[in-house]
Amino acid sequence: MKSDESFEREVRASLRASAAGPAPDELVARIGEIPSREPSPRARGRGLRSVARLAVNLAAAAVVVIAVAALIVSRNGGNLPAGGQPAGSGSVATPGASAAPSARSTTPAPSATSPAASTSPVPPATPSASTSLLGLSPVSVTFVSADDGWVLGTGTCSSAPCAAIARTADGGRTWAPVSAPHVSIVPGGDQGAPGISGLRFADARNGWAFGPDLWATHDGGATWARLTIPGLPADAAIVALASAHGTVHAAVLDGQGYRVASSPVGADDFRLSAVRVPVGAGPVPSVQLVLSGAAGWLIENDRTVVGGARLVNGAWVTWQPPCAEVVGPASLAASGPTELAAACDVGLWGTPTGDHLYLSHDGGSTFVESGTTVPLQMAGQVAAASPSVIVVGGSDATGAVLVATFDGGRTWTIVARLGAVTIADLGFTTATQGVVISAPSGGPARLLMTRDGGRTWRAVGSTGG
Repeated sequence: MKSDESFEREVRASLRASAAGPAPDELVARIGEIPSREPSPRARGRGLRSVARLAVNLAAAAVVVIAVAALIVSRNGGNLPAGGQPAGSGSVATPGASAAPSARSTTPAPSATSPAASTSPVPPATPSASTSLLGLSPVSVTFVSADDGWVLGTGTCSSAPCAAIARTADGGRTWAPVSAPHVSIVPGGDQGAPGISGLRFADARNGWAFGPDLWATHDGGATWARLTIPGLPADAAIVALASAHGTVHAAVLDGQGYRVASSPVGADDFRLSAVRVPVGAGPVPSVQLVLSGAAGWLIENDRTVVGGARLVNGAWVTWQPPCAEVVGPASLAASGPTELAAACDVGLWGTPTGDHLYLSHDGGSTFVESGTTVPLQMAGQVAAASPSVIVVGGSDATGAVLVATFDGGRTWTIVARLGAVTIADLGFTTATQGVVISAPSGGPARLLMTRDGGRTWRAVGSTGG
């Protein structure tokens, strides 16, 4: 007689072998009702930027029962580290990762300097068997736990480019297609064209596609509905979105300023805040929305830091972001409701003195410069796994790179060289797991993940990663 362990291996092998086609709608709906585990923050936002259909092919009713049980065990058996990021936006980024990281170009600034980092050789990020996810070129990524995540990208519908979504239930090792809003992907969240450029989920059922349009699902992505926010024009542009603590917040361009509209995650009941953040005088305004637990921050850059807002006791109030006087932009990340990191390009539009890291331990009331200069020519993204572990994406003389500190900014190490690409959706989901999108000009983008707290990054594809 075979042992229980041997029997279990055979059952699992049979289930994996049968996972070649889409599941019946009834099974998808039942699985979508299984609660997600602890949500986590995730990060992202350039001024823009579904639980859905699992791929299981079931041959008989008995196999259906076994498969559902196996899926439930799988979903509840992951390792979400204690002490990871507090509950926040479903991402980075959330994606965030610290919520809503910026997607600024990582083209080096000609006049900036590049301080030396670790001299240890750094190999390129390891590609997977496929450079895309189910044929998708990813533009946005969101995770609500170490296992459950979604990627938004460009697919093909009736011979025309359109939005497509892939979903993972095993931390990015395998992916399955799910439904998406029937719209186009808008490069960079172009506010002049209809479509979407970002994706965020709060849990297994509630998610939003946005930038500049706003779509919502409350059944794990089985259906999507286009939303408008009361008090705003139907074409008002959503420039950033994040979810945490049972609430989704969307930054919207309202005339000559930015406002935040908030709603409970399970309802489409958006209410506008009274606070407005002005649009700067530069040509490319960029808004970043960062959440952690019940705390939140909005920062607007337009060449330099223009202004911000802060979520306090459930209400958005005016806030003075860090680096407002450095004549350069700033990017934020949060590892907790009181722990903020800001990477600032000091003097970028004046006399460049490099990228500097500033830390706050009081929720953004005060910031203090920490450690040595960040070894980049220009920073564009920042993600915080903890107050001491921070990853910054930007560029040096070789192209786009990720650099990390594991001691709160005292020392820095180059952890990935990415080449001639733009970095987007950099963020941590847990203290050890993070994501980033690497997008070359004119080529397919890649999703990369770290599973060791930012020390190594590997590309994820349709065959695993």
